[in-house]
Amino acid sequence: MAKTLADIGKEYKEFEPSTDGGILDIIKNWGNELIQGFQKNLFKKRTYQGKRGPYSANAIASGRLYQNIEPSFKSTEKGYKMTVTMMDYWEYVEYGRGKTQGGGSGEVYKNIYQWIMNKPSMQKSIAQSPDRIAATKSLAYVITRKIHREGTVAKPFIKPTFKEVTTQTLANRIAKYIADTLGEP
Repeated sequence: MAKTLADIGKEYKEFEPSTDGGILDIIKNWGNELIQGFQKNLFKKRTYQGKRGPYSANAIASGRLYQNIEPSFKSTEKGYKMTVTMMDYWEYVEYGRGKTQGGGSGEVYKNIYQWIMNKPSMQKSIAQSPDRIAATKSLAYVITRKIHREGTVAKPFIKPTFKEVTTQTLANRIAKYIADTLGEP
């Protein structure tokens, strides 16, 4: 006996994509691909034009940004929400930092000093000598002064990732899943 349109409608009436765990798995998989793309682009060496000519570098300084990119997923009434959290300074890596006229140097200095202190090569030598602590403070001051005077170059890692791991890919995967789940009438 052939199914009528009304019968098909009843059969799929209970399908609710926003509460389906399969779709959440697709979103989580896509989110993990996005995070891996961010990390890959942080490591990718690019050539930049510096004051003294071109140079190649990646966007890794301490590794903290790379290690602290975390996705979180939440169901909402309207579907799903994915949030990506990372270190506060991500935007200075992504967009660079312009020259500044004084102001704000305390926060930059504190972060630079902490970055130097956290470098594995520094941790043993700092613990052994008070002179090293003074030298570290001096180095942090010099780096901070250079940042304020010249700014920093942008090292984009988010924008290139969204060109590689597109939301269209996510939409296509979800559409395929829904079509496969509903199957043939």
